[in-house]
Amino acid sequence: MQKSRLRLNNNLSDAEIIDRYKEVFQRFAKDGVIDMDKRLKHKFSYQIHRLEDIIPKLNGVVPPYRQSMYYITLFRKGAARKSVGLFNFEIKNNTLLLIPQRVIHSTLYDSLHASGYLLNFNIEFFLNNAFPKKLISEKKVFKSSLKPYLYLSASKRKQLETIFEYIFHENSEAAQGKNQMIAIKILELLILCDRLFTEAESVGGESIYHPTIEKFNQLIEENFSKERAVEFYADKLNIHPGHLNYLMKKHNGLNAKKTIDNRLVMEAQSLLVTTAWSIKEIADKLGFSDANYFSSFFTRMTKMTPTAYRAKVG
Repeated sequence: MQKSRLRLNNNLSDAEIIDRYKEVFQRFAKDGVIDMDKRLKHKFSYQIHRLEDIIPKLNGVVPPYRQSMYYITLFRKGAARKSVGLFNFEIKNNTLLLIPQRVIHSTLYDSLHASGYLLNFNIEFFLNNAFPKKLISEKKVFKSSLKPYLYLSASKRKQLETIFEYIFHENSEAAQGKNQMIAIKILELLILCDRLFTEAESVGGESIYHPTIEKFNQLIEENFSKERAVEFYADKLNIHPGHLNYLMKKHNGLNAKKTIDNRLVMEAQSLLVTTAWSIKEIADKLGFSDANYFSSFFTRMTKMTPTAYRAKVG
C-alpha cells in the first residue's frame, strides 16, 4: 500500500507533474516560502526531468519553496541566480547542485534556454527498495552546512550525465526491477558526487564541510529569534568568536554575524508576506525590542523597508 501511495507519479506524465508544480507555485506564491509537503496534493517517490522541459513552463522563475525531497541538479548550459538556504550564488555551464530535504531554495534564470537534469527523491523510495536510510542521510553532500554547488570540468559533467541519462531512460521504461535499478543508479550518482566534492576540497582548495559549521547552523535554527551575538554561538560551540568567523569565511564565504543576520532576514521576509502582523509584532517575534531598530536592520540588509517589501511581494 505504501508503494502505491508514494508512486502516484506513475499516473502522471512528466509534463503533468511539471504542471502540478507550476499550479502550486502560482496559487501559493503569497505564502512567501511555499511548503510543498502541504500544498502539493500528489506525492512522489522520485522524479527526473530535463531542465529544458521545466524552465520554459515556469517562465524561468522558481519561487522560494521547501520539500521533503533530496535534489540533485546538473546544469549543462545556462545561467541563473540561485538561493539555497543561506547561500546565494550564480549558476553557469557545468554546475552541479545538491539540496538537502526541507531546505528553502529558489531560482531566477537569465534565459529560458538552459539544459540539464533535475532529479529528486525521498528517503522512503530507498527504504521501499531495501536500502538503509543511512546511505542517504549520512552523505556529506546532503549536510545543510555544505556549500551546495560545484563548478565542474566538461569531462566530469559528462561522467555525471551518463548516469542521469540512464535513470531518465530507465524511468521511461516498464522493465522488471525498475525501481531497484533506479535506486542503485541514484546511489551511484551520490557516491560520485561525494567524490567530486571531496576532490574539489583536497585538490582545488574548495572548503566543503566542517562539523562545527553544521552544529552552528543547527544552533542558529534553534536560537536566531532570541540570540544574535556571535559570542553566544561561539560559547555554545566552545570556540573563540574569531575562530568561528574564520571557519565561516573559509567554508561559506560569510562571517558568522552575516550568517545569523541572513537567517533573521529570511524569517522576516516570510512573516511580512504570510501574516497580517504589524511591523512591531514581527519585530517582537524576532527578538527586536524596538520596531524602528528592526526596520533599520531590515532596510540595511535588503535595501527596502519592511513596508515596501510587503507591498512589493505581498
